[in-house]
Amino acid sequence: MARISHRATKSVDSRNRLLSELREHADRVPFEIPEVLSTLEIADRVVTIERRLPGRDLSSLLEGASSDVRAALIVSYLDTAARIGDLIVNRDWYGELIRDNPVRGDTFRAYLKARATASLAAGGLIGRVDATAIASAWPEPSEPSFVHLDAFPGNMLADGARVTAVLDFGVISLIGDRRLDPLAAVAYLDPEITPSATDADRAIAHEWLESRGLEPLFDTAYRWLAAFWSDSMADPRLLAWCHRVLGIDKP
Repeated sequence: MARISHRATKSVDSRNRLLSELREHADRVPFEIPEVLSTLEIADRVVTIERRLPGRDLSSLLEGASSDVRAALIVSYLDTAARIGDLIVNRDWYGELIRDNPVRGDTFRAYLKARATASLAAGGLIGRVDATAIASAWPEPSEPSFVHLDAFPGNMLADGARVTAVLDFGVISLIGDRRLDPLAAVAYLDPEITPSATDADRAIAHEWLESRGLEPLFDTAYRWLAAFWSDSMADPRLLAWCHRVLGIDKP
């Protein structure tokens, strides 16, 4: 008889605890976040039953949206990413919350360097990309905040021209600099990650960054994110994006 691994159970339990902690402050944000109703064992798997959240997948909505609606959706998408840091998770370190063998540090830069180094090494790119240079270019945040890190259009729901929910809080979420989520949201509009996004969408996104004083940080965030995802061997499109952004030959 097959048995559910302790690792799988631990992973689900850790995510459930994180979501429970986040939901204590869900009234601080203007969008819904997941709520676990129950945890079950089905066909030798641990699964969670979650409350149905309002809206449709933002990536799909962008495919057929008119220019006016999609412009509003892009702004709502970025406004939402910027508000994720309003969710409160208190820790006395920077780094990953529930990942196996989490990378953590006393400063955000220390975390950025350690994670970039680990991911580049796993992706066979250590020595080809300078993790220290990528990390040292980031200004230390004034205070630690919750960071989703995977808030791309596929992990948001929208209704009309407004984002209604953010999904997939979990293994890569961390304690860091809240500015990273909106910067990552712009980076994730690249065609390798969000094929339904257009050049016009990306132009609107960069205008949004400029209006909030975040554009000077974009290149630094862009390269660190590419380093972060550079061990994604199971996703050829994402890996190709990493190599392009880091300026190295295609895999």
